[in-house]
Amino acid sequence: MVLPIITAIVREVFSLAPVAEKEAASALGATRWEMLRMAVLPRSRSGIIGASILGLGRALGETIAVTMVIGNNVLAITASILGQGATMPSVIANEFTEANQPFHLQSLFVVALWLMAFALVVNVIGKLIVRRSGEDIA
Repeated sequence: MVLPIITAIVREVFSLAPVAEKEAASALGATRWEMLRMAVLPRSRSGIIGASILGLGRALGETIAVTMVIGNNVLAITASILGQGATMPSVIANEFTEANQPFHLQSLFVVALWLMAFALVVNVIGKLIVRRSGEDIA
């Protein structure tokens, strides 16, 4: 679910590495892996981190897939870290149709507001890191 986003961004970051440095490493007799390790990866490190953060931001907004994977246990908190649980999007999706009390509906809106704020902060941090990565490469 997250890997396609991370892979696409990392591929774009790799393509921003200067061609002259790649060719210089190859001209000095470096293998393809050595060229990637010496010329591409050092310049792409912050872009890879930014891509990972953007992938996390994508995972925060996923509802149904994460709900099915995590077990969809909204009403109880288990003692085990590997036990069933619920995420903020899954709580909103599961309880919104049943929210007939005013405070219940308002609390779901507060959960949605915090989810949006958290996802926004994660995405802004990721974008800033990717933008800084582009400036470092250029």
